[in-house]
Amino acid sequence: MPGPAVIMREIHRLHRHAKELQTEIDRGPKLLKAQQAKVAKHEAALHEAQESLKHLKVAIHEKEVSLRGKNQEITKHERQLNEATGKKEYDALKAEIASEKRMCQKLEDDILNDMALSEERSARLPELEQAVRQARDEVARFDAANQTRLTDLAKELDQVGQKLQEIEATLPADILPPYNRLITARGEDALSSVQNRTCTACYTEITAQNYNELVQTQFVLCKNCGRVLYLPE
Repeated sequence: MPGPAVIMREIHRLHRHAKELQTEIDRGPKLLKAQQAKVAKHEAALHEAQESLKHLKVAIHEKEVSLRGKNQEITKHERQLNEATGKKEYDALKAEIASEKRMCQKLEDDILNDMALSEERSARLPELEQAVRQARDEVARFDAANQTRLTDLAKELDQVGQKLQEIEATLPADILPPYNRLITARGEDALSSVQNRTCTACYTEITAQNYNELVQTQFVLCKNCGRVLYLPE
């Protein structure tokens, strides 16, 4: 049976792999949320365009109503002009009619401009609607693929956990209490490899005695950072 230091090397590999798998699993909902945010953005753009078009059509209608009212006033004042009995009244009506015609001309120009803008915005709606449909389809496809991927990752994580338990069970009884305390407190960061007689976690050189103990695959803790040490293959 391999010594504790050899077992620790495999335990550390499995702990790191489990952490990587868990990180990927945790990213799943965040990635889906990012995709959903894209849909929300396209939906907001469509809603804004629809509301803008609706308000523009209301404005056109209001201006058309005003135009009809002004034309009715012009007709009324032209009739009164023909019935005017004095020059002062006649001149006042002429000035009023001229002002109303200018206002009508402006309203007509505004209506034409707004109608052209309305047609432009209406023509853009199908493009925005298509963007929403496409974004929703992409989210649906991503969600399906993401769920499959998360299921596979969860299965793999479960397998790694089982393998880890099997290997941890081979550790000597006297090593298990300090090992369990360190793993509970630090997780995969409770272990560290030694390269060139240096702990790769805290970069502290270990003693010659500790190094010889690792060569003999004994259980060794870093005197500086307290991590469980092992030699790389």
